[in-house]
Amino acid sequence: MLRLTSSRVGLAVEAPAKVNLTLRVVGVRPDGYHDLESVVAAVGLLDRLRFEPADDLDLVCGDAAVPPGDDNLVMKAARLLRESCGTCQGARVYLEKHIPAGRGFAGGSSDAAAALAGLNALWQCGRTPAELAALGARLGSDVPLFFSSPVAVMRGRGERVEPVKAQPPWWLALAWPDYGNPTADVYAAYDRLAQKRWSEKVSGTLSRRVPDTFSDPDTFSEPAATDILKVLEGPARRAAAFLVNDLEPAARTLQPGGPGVRALLERAGAAAVGMTGSGSAYFALADTEAEARSLADAVRCAGAHAVAAPFFRSMAVRKETQHESNERHR
Repeated sequence: MLRLTSSRVGLAVEAPAKVNLTLRVVGVRPDGYHDLESVVAAVGLLDRLRFEPADDLDLVCGDAAVPPGDDNLVMKAARLLRESCGTCQGARVYLEKHIPAGRGFAGGSSDAAAALAGLNALWQCGRTPAELAALGARLGSDVPLFFSSPVAVMRGRGERVEPVKAQPPWWLALAWPDYGNPTADVYAAYDRLAQKRWSEKVSGTLSRRVPDTFSDPDTFSEPAATDILKVLEGPARRAAAFLVNDLEPAARTLQPGGPGVRALLERAGAAAVGMTGSGSAYFALADTEAEARSLADAVRCAGAHAVAAPFFRSMAVRKETQHESNERHR
């Protein structure tokens, strides 16, 4: 789902945000991680990375919130690929950030995937998308997703990705507050809530741990994560009943007081609202660009952050036109 553009001086990659249209927690693994089933879609909120040949590895980013040096996933991806390919080549990577961190959009994972794809092309490593996805899984659970189709079913920790051919016709209003949700904190809150519900609904007594087979007696209730695939080509309102995210109740326990982003979208008239990942961002599905922009405007007027975006459509690697090159260097 990544867009690569080549030019005479290097490569550029557009790295999309993702939204979890659905997310169900279907088990707890022996290693403590949660098994998920999720329908995920790439959206047109984009980071942009540009790669140029250099003697060493260097990351240039004007966003103070981006971790510097080797702590950044882009640099970790670059070093991992260089080691895997057995090359000593370098690159200067320019990262233009637009995806907010810690909101459930997987911007860091998308940037890491873009780094693997861009440097694989720049260094002519010859790695296939499947091989790059396997490398990406060593960097983060969401990274393999970005080597699949723009809509996919994600299972396990995120390492098992199944492409989906359908392309939603909708637009989205993406909205988020000033604060992010640390993923580990949300899962810890989920486990506490699941343990409480399990003890109340199943045994009536407090158990010391969440059962290994499933973490909540409601885990397998309707709708299933993949049920939304039945309505991907219909009006946005039809999808409302399928936008389930098992992490949302846990995420809400971490939120400060005041109206949440979901409430702001619903007050603005959104009929189909969901939370992405572990939050804190939400999305509203809209049938038209004008509707999505109207929802985003209303949320911004209420004091939160919001943008309207289409669903993302990937492209094959292509040559940059002279006009595009001129515009980029203006």
